[in-house]
Amino acid sequence: MKTMQEMAPADFQKLIALVLADLTIRRTLLENREQEVNQEMRSLEKDAELEDLDNQIQTIQADYHHYRDFVDPNFKIDLDQYYRGMK
Repeated sequence: MKTMQEMAPADFQKLIALVLADLTIRRTLLENREQEVNQEMRSLEKDAELEDLDNQIQTIQADYHHYRDFVDPNFKIDLDQYYRGMK
């Protein structure tokens, strides 16, 4: 296993970008599920699931804000373009 000191600054920034993208996707999926629950479920089931979803969203939000603090504003990467260019 490599240590963090062996990671190049650009690799670290790419890792942070990936983490933030993943957290954004997870949050969006949970928010979408939250909307579905609001439309579909009965009140007791709805309240329990909505509370669980809200807790998950808050945890993801906290992680997102924590990792966002590590972003170097001078490092630019478009992950979609980056992965399209890899072959």
